[in-house]
Amino acid sequence: MNIYIHELKANLKGIIMWILALSGLASVIMCLFPVINEDIDKFIKILDNFHPAMKAAFGMVTENFTSAIGFYSFTFVYSSLFGAIQAMNLGIGIISKEERERTADFLMTKPVSRSEILICKLMASLTIFTVTNVIYTIITAPLVAGMSESNFEAEKFALINCSLFILQLVFFSIGLIIAVAARKIKSVLPISLGLVFMFYTLSAFAVSSPDDKLRYITPFQYFKTDYILAEGRFETAYLITAAIIVTTAVAGSFILYNRRDIHAV
Repeated sequence: MNIYIHELKANLKGIIMWILALSGLASVIMCLFPVINEDIDKFIKILDNFHPAMKAAFGMVTENFTSAIGFYSFTFVYSSLFGAIQAMNLGIGIISKEERERTADFLMTKPVSRSEILICKLMASLTIFTVTNVIYTIITAPLVAGMSESNFEAEKFALINCSLFILQLVFFSIGLIIAVAARKIKSVLPISLGLVFMFYTLSAFAVSSPDDKLRYITPFQYFKTDYILAEGRFETAYLITAAIIVTTAVAGSFILYNRRDIHAV
């Protein structure tokens, strides 16, 4: 429990920063909706001149731009990108920092097993994502609801925001197993940014390809907001894929973490 509380305290500034970044970004872009909605036809014509791959990569489904929740689905693409960076940073950093800051030996002298250490870190990370997503939803829900001219589709909005939480779990688990498998990580940010933007770039190829199977290689394509708005649910195959990635990566992390040599220096 002490490790759990320590991780929450250590990441408190980061939690606040990411909540402000996610909520601030969504709020700023959503505030453009009333202005855009006044000349929506002209705006859609401009977007239609963009390349289909570019539109898909940036979540520009022009058919949805006429409603507040549809425009929010465009905004959510950037929230997902920021959320993925937060998750990957935490996944890589929460384990690698012990060796980077030379506190691994001290941690291992505590009367707790390696599995208990990792469980506490996982619980702290899960708490961080929960707090981030709850506050993000509390801020964005009234904003989107207030701009909705017709009935606010709360269920679809909840599904869209829920996908952010699942997406973060996927990126966190990928970062976690990378941190456990790597001998020593000197700097977290370059690796996390590189991996997230690699997956984001791959999503552009996935959506522009006629083969839907390419979507499996990038988590950014697992929860398409236009599908959620149209069907009111997640795509089962990709939800299962996300669950498999998280389960496999976390299980693998426990195995590797219990077997690895811990280097404090």
